[in-house]
Amino acid sequence: MKINKKWGWLLAALGCLLTFGLTTTKANAAVPDISEWQGKLTSTQVKNLKSQADFVINRVQYGTSYEDLYHTNNENLYVKYGVPFGSYDYSTFTSTATAKTDAKTFYQRSNKNTKFYVLDFESTSMSSSTANAAVKAWYNEMRSLTNKKLIFYSYQSFATTYANTARQSFDGQWIANYSYKPTITYSLWQYTDSYYLSSLGKYVDNSLYSSSSVSTYHPLSWWLGTSATTYAYSSYSVSQHAYLYKVASKYYDGTTIPSSAKQKIYKITAVKSVTTGKSKQLVYLSGLNKWVKSQDVAGYWIGQHGAFKLRKKANVYSDVKLTKKTGKSYKKGTQLTGKVVKSGNLYRIKVSGGYITAQVQISNHAYYESVPSSKQVKTSKTLYKYRKTSFKKANRATKVKTGTTLTVTKNGKRSSGSRYYKTSDGYYITALHNYVKTK
Repeated sequence: MKINKKWGWLLAALGCLLTFGLTTTKANAAVPDISEWQGKLTSTQVKNLKSQADFVINRVQYGTSYEDLYHTNNENLYVKYGVPFGSYDYSTFTSTATAKTDAKTFYQRSNKNTKFYVLDFESTSMSSSTANAAVKAWYNEMRSLTNKKLIFYSYQSFATTYANTARQSFDGQWIANYSYKPTITYSLWQYTDSYYLSSLGKYVDNSLYSSSSVSTYHPLSWWLGTSATTYAYSSYSVSQHAYLYKVASKYYDGTTIPSSAKQKIYKITAVKSVTTGKSKQLVYLSGLNKWVKSQDVAGYWIGQHGAFKLRKKANVYSDVKLTKKTGKSYKKGTQLTGKVVKSGNLYRIKVSGGYITAQVQISNHAYYESVPSSKQVKTSKTLYKYRKTSFKKANRATKVKTGTTLTVTKNGKRSSGSRYYKTSDGYYITALHNYVKTK
């Protein structure tokens, strides 16, 4: 999709003259990208295209100021004859503001039967930092408009220079490299600009997505949105702890994870939003000093937190190894008082009646564990201010109504793990999520 593809008609003409000197790949399961340079397609062409392409990626615009001449005609024919397609935006934005406008215009112009949207970003006068910010602005604007997959396209050297951070947010990356396989993460590889499609009678750009051709494979159903991807828990935070699964095989950089590193607990020192495989997050593990996908770890609560609120249903077990169910369970939203205990390299929460897993995806600590940057909390229930950190009835000072904003100066922890806030006037209140909300 480089800018010189405008001369595709010349390439096609030369191709006709050089047919006997070309080695053409059989037109089978192609993924061509098409723009006005392939012309205004006919019903006959599209009907024949259906048997030659798994899906098509169609240009909608060349920046905000230019709409592709034939995209509406071609897309209507794709819909009529059942050819799946994605839509791409050859971007010309020069700032975060124009990137947002570009995204809005692209979305408005696109046929809503498209399976996914592509940002084609391969030319810019911006610096690397400005370009990254603009690409992220485009992504954020599109994500606010649609839940369909967003794909980043460029050639490898440009992608790593001008969008190395921002491209990681996209659901997939489509990388052009006509000399060899890309050496960065990619789910679609544009490997040629001279693939002959007999249905169109033209040479086109073509791409591969097979598992042997890409670093991150997605089946056809993923591209066409016919099956939903089930993602691993991907909401980890810095300072939480993660257990690296035995089945984890590769770090995010592609290097092999040694067996000696697996089935151990590591502290998370950084997180990054990236959609790859069955993960929407990367976690950086201290000690290994490597990024891993969230699908390859299980986060655990370590240390005492006093009480927990369930994010999901939790089964209760009679043994700490969680092998014998008691038949009892707690439903999502239940608040439990419990003590974190260790079992081998894993952690459990000892609750009334047995044990539940201490996995972060199952429960959240019920107390705030730090002072918010605003130093303010708002009561969501009626509560009391206390003269001491022991919340006995005898220590009550005043009652505080629901909806009251309080200034807090300290978050304290008791030996049980329960938490409290110290208020600016010298009293103490609970730090339970159910009673106060940070502002």
